Amino acid sequence: MDKGLCVNPVWPCAMTGACSVLAGISGLDVLIHGSSGCYYYPRSLLKVPLFCTYLLESEIVFGTTGRLKEVVDGLSSADRPVAVLNTCIPALTGEDLSGALENKNAVLVDAPGFLGNAEEGAKTAYDCLGIKTDSSRNGVNIDGVSLLDLFWRGNLHEAERLLRLMDIPVGVRLAKDRYADLRKGAALHTVSVNPSYPSGVGTMLGSFLFTDVKDTCANLAETFPDADIEPVLEEWRRADEQMFYSSDKYLRKYEPPVAAVCAQESYALFAKTMLERYFGAEVPVVLARNRDAAHIPCETDLTKIVREISAAGPDLILGSTFEANAYPAASFLGITPPDRSRVSIAARPIAGIEGGIMFLENVLNTLIDAASHTKK
Repeated sequence: MDKGLCVNPVWPCAMTGACSVLAGISGLDVLIHGSSGCYYYPRSLLKVPLFCTYLLESEIVFGTTGRLKEVVDGLSSADRPVAVLNTCIPALTGEDLSGALENKNAVLVDAPGFLGNAEEGAKTAYDCLGIKTDSSRNGVNIDGVSLLDLFWRGNLHEAERLLRLMDIPVGVRLAKDRYADLRKGAALHTVSVNPSYPSGVGTMLGSFLFTDVKDTCANLAETFPDADIEPVLEEWRRADEQMFYSSDKYLRKYEPPVAAVCAQESYALFAKTMLERYFGAEVPVVLARNRDAAHIPCETDLTKIVREISAAGPDLILGSTFEANAYPAASFLGITPPDRSRVSIAARPIAGIEGGIMFLENVLNTLIDAASHTKK
């Protein structure tokens, strides 16, 4: 086994990633088969109802299937299917949990923490759900919706809005939909609001991140000849012009920032491109959280992350509270969890046109606040 799989202080494990997919699906109870610690971490991070078997030492020694059956039977009285999430200790003992779930309305998701990072767990959850496409399902699926994402609610609303503007119906929302609808099948084509959480369902037509919107609209127009993409493109052009105008006002007074970006690859590349496009910023540090990142290095060892950021001496950090606390000399904007710098209740997007505007607005305000504090 890869010894590096378990050394990961800044990013959730595979079990939490699987939980972030399953817990977003309504009409499905999520049961964590493990200790109280394995329950409380995703429960506090995702802030949604979860269930747990709360395994004790004696059950680990003598077998956990009896406890699992007992809890599943209790949940089954609610007449909802149950997703059973396996955790590290039961996985290591090698018990046959599938046998314990025979004749139960349950699906076993074997995604213990040592399987990898959150993205590996999310993929395992999707594989176990087995969502198929159906040619009779109209429209486009919205992919990349994860409860781990700080922006998932805003992203979903913005993606639905853009598709309505183009007169393209929404197929299913992955993974923020009803379990019964997911079982009926998804549309043949998909767009994503966060490509670092791919479900693998449907043919991908592109991302709704601001830097990708025009290409994705072109793909949608080719796939759906009756769609009208011009309202979205016109809105994109107006937003682009406004963001250049606002950034230019800042640059008349201040120097372009030096920035460090640490996030999932999709958000990290988006942030880097936006900073370079509108500020002419220098971005010497761009690190991904997900191990399958194709274009930038993945790094989840906090010591190494801090070393790279300190060497660059940035004015601005886009990342999590880990980076903010480790290098407090820079101003900070949270784009990946955990972000304890602010209270976030509203549905804030980072995808779509409104997401692009919101991102740049937050960068501008963060830089201006830092500059005003420096003057004092």
